[in-house]
This record gives sequence, C-alpha cells and structure tokens, in this order.
Amino acid sequence: DIVCAVNLQHNCMDSKCITVACCPIQQERILTAQTKPVIHHKETPNYLLNTFSIHNYAFIHTALPASL
Repeated sequence: DIVCAVNLQHNCMDSKCITVACCPIQQERILTAQTKPVIHHKETPNYLLNTFSIHNYAFIHTALPASL
C-alpha cells in the first residue's frame, strides 16, 4: 500500500554528472539566443530527500534506516 509521496532529487554534485552540450531555449515556437545545458547523469544509488515534506515526516521517519 502507498502511504505517502516523497520528493527525491538525483545528486548531480556528488555523482559527478557532466554537461555534454548546450541547446537553445525555445519560446513560443521560436529559438532564442539563450541556451540550457544538457546533462549526462551518472548512475548512482544516492539521492537527496526533500525534507520540506514535513507533512509526511512520520511516514518518512519510519521508512528511513536509523543510521540516517
């Protein structure tokens, strides 16, 4: 059974993910001069838990290992 939802974020900093390219940003079907990075994410078992999910704290706390 699902008891709550949590927000996990991939940890690019510790995983050493790299920018492989930049692509133009499109606005209203027109390419702009602005670009955004294209990231090559590395496989990792490490994620960041969004601790601002305080409304689910009781459920999150019971699911996490005591070492955390």
